[in-house]
Amino acid sequence: MKRSSTTISAIRTAAVTLAASAVTSLVGAAGSAHAEFAYYLMYNRGIGMCATTQDDPANGITGTARFAPCDPNDRRQWWLRATSGPDTVAFSTYEVNPKGQHRCIENAAGGWGLAFLNICDQQNYKQNFTVEYVLFPDHTGTEIYKAQFDDRKLSVPYAAGTSYVTIRNDFPNEDPRMQWDRLPTP
Repeated sequence: MKRSSTTISAIRTAAVTLAASAVTSLVGAAGSAHAEFAYYLMYNRGIGMCATTQDDPANGITGTARFAPCDPNDRRQWWLRATSGPDTVAFSTYEVNPKGQHRCIENAAGGWGLAFLNICDQQNYKQNFTVEYVLFPDHTGTEIYKAQFDDRKLSVPYAAGTSYVTIRNDFPNEDPRMQWDRLPTP
């Protein structure tokens, strides 16, 4: 059966609209991502601050997760904890780059110990973290995020006066500097 160019055009338009709708549902649109997915603030109990993508002029290495006072209205502090594989999660930013890509926390090679931000890639095992739980006698708890790359964990800065989120293994899980809570966003 031969179809007219109008019919083919209508089919293409419907397919593009359907595809765009599926992508928006999967990754969220700029204005509705919060409605689509549960973005959280990543609150560190030891430092009393939240992870952010905000630059810190006092600390010169760009492209890393930092700490800032928690502000649920600052979308630079919104993180999505996405399943990246069996028993693993990745931490994606709410913000996207000019190409529409989200960045994920990555445990960079070379022992830097900083939580670098790189384009999210499910195949990049350096972006995979396992979740460990710490339970307290009052039946509350918190989470520890262990990097699969080398078993280090998300933590506080190495040096006073710096704001970098680090990946290290020199504190036990019971130390609040290794403990993270997910706080709600508006």
